[in-house]
Amino acid sequence: MTRANAFGLTARELEVVALLAQVVTNAAIAARLSRSEKTVGHHVSSVLAKLGVPTREAAVAPATTHGLIPK
Repeated sequence: MTRANAFGLTARELEVVALLAQVVTNAAIAARLSRSEKTVGHHVSSVLAKLGVPTREAAVAPATTHGLIPK
């Protein structure tokens, strides 16, 4: 883990959290990343667990604060 990625998110999870910040649905994320909705759902669940937050919306604050996504 690097200081900038203290939560240990994978490259794909970083892409997903950036899209969560844009309020993109799982279906739209799946289309953009050429993955299934089920796979995106797993990525979202993993992001939430690693960030220690209960919702997609709540994931944006710590991701932004820790420099994982642009402000």
